[in-house]
Amino acid sequence: MSELDDAEIIADFLQTRDPERFRLLVERHQQNVFRLVLSVLGPYTDADAEEITQEVFLRVFEKLEQWRGNAKFSTWLYRVAYNSALNKKALARFRFEHISTEDLFETADAENVSAELSRKRQREIVARCLEALPPIYSFTIYAHYWLGHSVDEIGRYLDAPPNTVKSYLARGRQRLGLLLAKEGITCFE
Repeated sequence: MSELDDAEIIADFLQTRDPERFRLLVERHQQNVFRLVLSVLGPYTDADAEEITQEVFLRVFEKLEQWRGNAKFSTWLYRVAYNSALNKKALARFRFEHISTEDLFETADAENVSAELSRKRQREIVARCLEALPPIYSFTIYAHYWLGHSVDEIGRYLDAPPNTVKSYLARGRQRLGLLLAKEGITCFE
């Protein structure tokens, strides 16, 4: 049965409502959906990415009849995942991370604390600058450079040709470099 393509599995599921058929779709695509969502959300968001991945498959389960078949199922699924992650990311801007004083000064000496604070500040600046980019650029940069997605893989997520993805990466790097330079970080190329 696993040799069936997505369209055949969907047709069978819609006719029988057999949850095992839908499970095949989930197993086939959950890793890519998770990686896509994680790419949109950015660093340190694994738990949120897992939650959104589950929500995406619940939404797809409820709305599967709406897939018309004029595009590949994976393209439709990735668009649902991408939009869900963008929505979550927009809401996440209003959350603030809390770091306790105990955690902040856990290290033994002031030199280590100072170095760690400097690294943390730099990571925060990079994350903030990445967040300030248009979503398409922040997504492609994070997916490619932090998560190691190939240009072709990102193209499948976005339903875009490889040269378009390369353009997104180049423009995103350029804009990120300008933002980082304004913050005093010039090591980005």
